[in-house]
Amino acid sequence: MKPETTSRPASADVKAMIAEATRIDAALHTLQNTDTAQRKAAQQAAQALYDDRMRSALEQMEVEHINRGKLGLRVGLLRDHGIQTIWQLSQVGFQQLCAIDGLGEQSARKILDTIKQIIDNTKETIRIRIQIENPKEADEALIKALYIRIHAKPLREQAKALYSAHHKTLQKELSVAKKAANGFTWLFRSAAGKQDILRNVDSLRARLEGDFGHGLDAWEAMENASPDIYWADYAANAPSYYTELESLGLQWEKQDTVGGLPAQLAAEIEAQPLNLNGLKATLRSYQLFGTKYIVHQKKCLLGDEMGLGKTIQAIAAMVALAAEGKSHFMVVCPAGVLINWCREIRKFSDLDVTKVHGNDEAGLLHWRQNGGVAVTTYESVNRFSLPEKFKISMVVTDEAHYVKNPDTKRTKALLSLLNRTDCVLFMSGTPLENRVEEMCFLVSCLQPSVAAELEAVKFLSTAEQFRLQLAPVYLRRTRDNVLKELPELTEKEQWCDLGTQEKQDYKDAVMSDNFMAIRQVSWQVDDLRLSSKANRLLELCEQAKEQHRKVIVFSFFRSTLQKVTSLLGDRCMEPITGDISPSRRQEIVDAFGEAEDGAVLVSQVQAGGTGLNIQSASVIIFCEPQIKPSIEHQAIARAYRMGQVRDVLVYRLLADDTVDERILELLKTKQLQFDSFADESVVGEESLKPSENGWIHKLIEEEKQRLAENR
Repeated sequence: MKPETTSRPASADVKAMIAEATRIDAALHTLQNTDTAQRKAAQQAAQALYDDRMRSALEQMEVEHINRGKLGLRVGLLRDHGIQTIWQLSQVGFQQLCAIDGLGEQSARKILDTIKQIIDNTKETIRIRIQIENPKEADEALIKALYIRIHAKPLREQAKALYSAHHKTLQKELSVAKKAANGFTWLFRSAAGKQDILRNVDSLRARLEGDFGHGLDAWEAMENASPDIYWADYAANAPSYYTELESLGLQWEKQDTVGGLPAQLAAEIEAQPLNLNGLKATLRSYQLFGTKYIVHQKKCLLGDEMGLGKTIQAIAAMVALAAEGKSHFMVVCPAGVLINWCREIRKFSDLDVTKVHGNDEAGLLHWRQNGGVAVTTYESVNRFSLPEKFKISMVVTDEAHYVKNPDTKRTKALLSLLNRTDCVLFMSGTPLENRVEEMCFLVSCLQPSVAAELEAVKFLSTAEQFRLQLAPVYLRRTRDNVLKELPELTEKEQWCDLGTQEKQDYKDAVMSDNFMAIRQVSWQVDDLRLSSKANRLLELCEQAKEQHRKVIVFSFFRSTLQKVTSLLGDRCMEPITGDISPSRRQEIVDAFGEAEDGAVLVSQVQAGGTGLNIQSASVIIFCEPQIKPSIEHQAIARAYRMGQVRDVLVYRLLADDTVDERILELLKTKQLQFDSFADESVVGEESLKPSENGWIHKLIEEEKQRLAENR
């Protein structure tokens, strides 16, 4: 047998290992308790950003602003003393004001009271968001603090696990290994003692080469991350950053999470307990309230504006019910978003998912036997065959306005399904287009007693009264109310002068009463070089590329999309139309998200306006005016939603001296009428259907007359 070596290891090497192991061990112990310090650092960075935004807002107000209430204050005296802005005036005290010749104590007090009111009003209206374009020092400091706080959470758990696994045995190794570093101690050790020292030194070396030795790598990489890294992380995961910001408990982050519900009902819902251990996402405060509302009310309609995360609230509600022992859930949705629902449930929860589409009896049986979430379509529900006494824990109905008509097969099939459950969630992010009667029907499917009360007052109540009547069954929050961090949305009309050929094609379309051809004005020409809209679209796409932006181009017409695709060439993704399968549509969107700046996604407005999240785009172009406001709202909400970090630019390509102008006027009128109701959680009318009032026929006749007069 080969004798074991007893050569003493190099003292410097042993000392270096001891120092490194001691450093890592101490650091792992410290890292477990960094939450408080990181929270404080993030709070301070957030407050600094808020103070910076407040200062900027007050600096932009000239000192004359104090006289908007016609108080007769002598602003000239303030300017003579170098006070030019409200910010500068806010930094001046009472005694300093009194020292200005001609002011006096009464005027000084009036000025200070006015300044306080201006500051309070500014606090109420200011939008605080992190600027990714031209960020200030305060933006970068907050992003880094939030980046560290977000990524430190799993690293703290890792540090705790490593420390627990290594600390005790490491202390013994260190104690013994120190004897190898001391030549005098080593000299007087027995052969067995020297072998023990060597074994501990070898063990220490192996420990440092393993997971313990690399235990600080991720932490140090996080703390030393370059600005490019944490800005890129913010751009990709902005919702996580604002969720973290909300969790800091800052007063200026308060939001209208309750959607104007009566105080007593809101308090009851806030007190609703939830177990969300199976949820793989962190909810925003308004989403948490929405989840509690769903669980507490049992049968309700979630009408949050598009982009606020209705899907995650529905998933969270199912997770909470599963934690209570419920086992069988069902999501009924349009076929176009079937795949998206399956992906989202798997991504954000531990719930099992079964797709049940068409005559999939095997899938339905699997779900019945194993539980989880069955995701199906309205059309498939007609074909379901379930045992008479089979109960469903919860039914989620996406795009609930699909069942507004009680006489259709899909509605009857769904209502039959609802008889099997005590928990129902209707979802609709569109400001509901239904008449009041149709809203009453939807409510009757959920809570008949509330519907009966609505029937009694539906034509007599004010919008506010109607909203309060709906409170037990209808929760609606808007982006402006809860997503204070959303960037600016700028909408621009791009008027194009028609050329000779375009004008002739347009006139031919009007005289032939072809409304579809009329709407395609400028896109009818065979040679796109002669299309004023095509040329303007090309300019906008070039501009977007220079600004490192991505573009979505929407049109109602497939022929227009084909021309756009031909015009833009390789920078275009495969067009999304009604013929594209949901899975392929998602693949196109995913590829668009990974594409380089300047990429363009072209889509039929009907196909791309629902079920897609396209925050990677920040420029939206409509090739023609749409004939219903909700169609444009849905399309814009694909990009202007939670997670968007860049200002969003919306361009409408419009042909001058055509019906484009008249359609735009009609849309604006309808929108003003609709806003009075829908955005206060009450159903309004937004109908621009050809059958109503013959508006299309009237429009064409007026246009014929105008063209005849202008010969």
